[in-house]
Amino acid sequence: MKKIAITGSLATGKSTVLKILQNLGFATFSCDEVVRNLYEDPEIKKRVIGIFGEEILEPDGKLNKKKILEKILENQEFKKELEALFHPLVKKKCIEFINANKEEKILFFEVPLLFEAGWESFFDEIWVVSCSEKVQKERILKKGLDEKMGEGILKLQLPLSEKEKRAHRIIFSEKSIEDLEKELKEIIKEYLKA
Repeated sequence: MKKIAITGSLATGKSTVLKILQNLGFATFSCDEVVRNLYEDPEIKKRVIGIFGEEILEPDGKLNKKKILEKILENQEFKKELEALFHPLVKKKCIEFINANKEEKILFFEVPLLFEAGWESFFDEIWVVSCSEKVQKERILKKGLDEKMGEGILKLQLPLSEKEKRAHRIIFSEKSIEDLEKELKEIIKEYLKA
């Protein structure tokens, strides 16, 4: 079984690549999705409130992720505490996913903070999804983040150029979904032959 990590920077197209692979019938795992689900867990929610205080709560009692992000951008200690809480839980889910899919030839994992978390050795191969700075900025705005917040998030991450240097493969996401799918099919064909 080959474990392939898909990473990149904010808004470079990681989720799009993962979705295509999922639609092609491959077993996929999204760290972002796991984190989203963990935020719903009452015990985790309590611990997140313990880190940030009650001001991160919406009037309906839900966590306001934008406020959490703002606090992280103000103080990096919050980032460390949040990662110390989430990373072991995400890794545990990752291992459960591997154990549940032992029959698969290839498993794909979307891991946005792969290098930042020091998880490179956990995977057999690393694919970095990349795009131009211009396209990335456009996509960040489409995500509902303002430019300042987008820049703040990027500063917390390893530069994309550095991630590309450490990749086994770079996938440029500035093409149509159809072309991206065609490219991924070609790449995977080689792996399935091996």
